[in-house]
Amino acid sequence: MKVLRIFIYTSTLLFIVQCTKDIIVQDIKNKTLIINAPANNSVTTSNQVSFWWEVLEGAEKYNLQIVKPSFASVTKLYLDTMLINNKFSIILEAGTYQWRIKAINGGGSTVFQTFNIKVDTTSNLSTQLVSTIAPSNNFLTGNKTINFSWNALNAATNYQIVILSSNNGVVKDTTTSLTNYTFQFPTNTANYAWKIRGLNNFSISQYNTPLTFSIDLTAPAASTPTLPVNGAIITLTNSIGWNRLGSPDAKYDSVFVATDSAFTNVVSRTKTYATSIPINGLNNAPPATSLYYWWRLRSVDSVGNRSVFSNQLKFKLVP
Repeated sequence: MKVLRIFIYTSTLLFIVQCTKDIIVQDIKNKTLIINAPANNSVTTSNQVSFWWEVLEGAEKYNLQIVKPSFASVTKLYLDTMLINNKFSIILEAGTYQWRIKAINGGGSTVFQTFNIKVDTTSNLSTQLVSTIAPSNNFLTGNKTINFSWNALNAATNYQIVILSSNNGVVKDTTTSLTNYTFQFPTNTANYAWKIRGLNNFSISQYNTPLTFSIDLTAPAASTPTLPVNGAIITLTNSIGWNRLGSPDAKYDSVFVATDSAFTNVVSRTKTYATSIPINGLNNAPPATSLYYWWRLRSVDSVGNRSVFSNQLKFKLVP
C-alpha cells in the first residue's frame, strides 16, 4: 500500500509539473531580435525586398510594419502584418522607407526595432519585378471577362502579360503600355495562371511568380424538396425542408412560394443557407387561409452560378 501511495504521489507531481510547464509563457519583453536582412540604412537597386530575422525563443508571432518615408512623418503605410515565420518579401516602389518589427507572445512583446532602407531603382529593369493587383492568387470567379491590373514599374514603358491554361499552355501573350488589360475567356470552366514583366528600350524585368485563378460557370445541381410530402396540410409553424445536392459548391438556396403551379404569382422568395425553414420564417410568409401553395428551390454557388429550378411540391396552409 505504501508503494502504491508513493506511485500515485509521484505521478501526480509529474503531472502538475508538466501542466505548469505547459502554461508558463516566456517573458520576452527585454529580448532583442537579431536582424539578418536588410541591414539598417541599406540601399538596394531591386524593388523586391526580403526581410529576414532570427527566430526568437518564446515568440509566437512577429509584427512587421513598413511606411514611407518614416514613422515620424508617414505619407503611406505599405504594410502592417502579423507573421509566424521569420522571412517576408514585398515589392516596393522606388523611395525611402522605414520598417520596424517586434516579437509577440501571450505575455507581451519586445519593443519595436526600427530600420531605414532605400529602394533606388534605375532604368535597368533586369532586377525588378512588377507588383500585381488583380486577380490575386487562387482567385475564383463566375465571370469569363477578367480585368488584369498591376502597379506601374519605374522606368518601364511597356508590359508583357502572359495568360496560361493548365491544359493548353499559353492562352494569350500580349504587350501593353497600360497598367491593366481585359481579356474574355472562351471556355466555361477552367484553371488559369498569369504572369507579367516590364520592358523598356534596353532591359526587361523578371516575370513574377505566376498567379493562379479559376473561372467557374458550371451551375450546381438543384436541391430536392423533401418535406412535407406533396399535398400535405400544415400550419405556419411547420417547416419545409430539402436536400442540397450541389454541396459543397452550392452555398445557399432561394425558396419560391406561389399560389399556382406555373409560379406566375410568386408570393414569397427567401434566401437561406439552411436546408429547412418554418413557413412563418419565410419572407412575406403566405397567409394561413386554407389555400394550396406550391414551392420550389434554386441553388446558388459561391460565385453566383444558379441551378435550374427544383421539382415542386404543394401544401395546404391552414390556421
